[in-house]
Amino acid sequence: MLGRVLAGFAALTCVVAVAPAVVADSYRLCALREGTKGPCTCEVKGGAPGEFVGVARSRCRPAPTAAKKPDATPDTAIAAPNAAAATPAAETKPAAVVATPTAPASGLLETGALATSRRIVDIRARGKLLCGINTDLLGFSKQSESGSWIGLDADFCRAVAAAVFGDASKTEFVPVETSERFEALKGGKIDLLARNTTWTMDRDVQGLEFAGILYIDGQGFMTSDARGLVSAQQLAGLRVCVEAGTTSEANAGYYFKSHKSDAELRSFPTRAAMMEAYVKGECDALSGDRTALFSERAGLADPETHAILPEVISKEPLGPVVLQDDREWIEVVRWTLAGLINAEEVGLTKPLAAGDAALDGDAARLVEGAGKNGESLGLSRSWLRDVVKTVGNYGEMFEADLGKGSPLGMERGINALWKRGGVLYAPPMW
Repeated sequence: MLGRVLAGFAALTCVVAVAPAVVADSYRLCALREGTKGPCTCEVKGGAPGEFVGVARSRCRPAPTAAKKPDATPDTAIAAPNAAAATPAAETKPAAVVATPTAPASGLLETGALATSRRIVDIRARGKLLCGINTDLLGFSKQSESGSWIGLDADFCRAVAAAVFGDASKTEFVPVETSERFEALKGGKIDLLARNTTWTMDRDVQGLEFAGILYIDGQGFMTSDARGLVSAQQLAGLRVCVEAGTTSEANAGYYFKSHKSDAELRSFPTRAAMMEAYVKGECDALSGDRTALFSERAGLADPETHAILPEVISKEPLGPVVLQDDREWIEVVRWTLAGLINAEEVGLTKPLAAGDAALDGDAARLVEGAGKNGESLGLSRSWLRDVVKTVGNYGEMFEADLGKGSPLGMERGINALWKRGGVLYAPPMW
């Protein structure tokens, strides 16, 4: 199982490269990591986002602790580090899923000798896939000026629609807030949740099924350059804001408690409310998934005056989610993700899939194997080729949505293929 295999490999660390030959004023955010005995690292101005390089220890000196700001917003909801919200158990648990009375307990509808997914039957009868996405997150799901949704999660929704219908345009995007996402799935408002959601055991045992890992992320911190901070260890006494109901809320509380930091953790009901408080100066720093922080920074008036601190305090395997009541639907979503990853590995690109020429080599073997096995899930023999010709392979999606071809300009890092220095890996499909 793709997600189970990847979960064993995905361990996030702060990647430190060997320092290139640059002049001294090209560095910023220099600090000793992991205490006085840790390495000295700096961010290179103009370098890849979030990339820190090792430099001579003489460049790093203990940074002064930032002064605590007075609390200007007493009415804001506050989660103290020692409160229940500061522990990993504080995140709201989605309620257990109960099978719909009109469906068989297995979630399958028997049609002759072949078991067909009731969910797929309903989706095809409706004529569209209902896909839950983030309301506005650059790189994952954001509505363009023309009204179309762009981003890695949006493209994955299209990929699943292409697998089911052979036509990615049969996707209806349903923006959902963080606090509503699991209820939207349980209540039938959406068929699939592709909304930068972290795979955890807590969620998995509560009736949700993660089909795999679409992006491996980690939690970090963002702050204004004006505050002069170079490390998360300097956040003591400052106001750190997070979105309520997320793993970020629990992780930040646990991080501060374990480091004996008296940082003041503030929770906001939505990302929009959190960002508004940050812009107004009511937050000294933000905490969340690092990709989300890069996205938020890109939307600020002066993004270059805000820094993503180097510490990565958690593992955040983000993946698409469905209910556990329909095994075949789970397999369709799971193998669509595996197909995108395998397509990159064998060199099956969007132009190649869209062309009229016959495929050969491993690309042909992949499409043929996926087609043969996909028939037992009610998919066409060409389903994987239909997917790739619509959205490209995983590498092409990453490049357009998060990589150098996107406004975020992020490196692949740990999300590179296993044979290219990353941990991205999918089971064979032939």
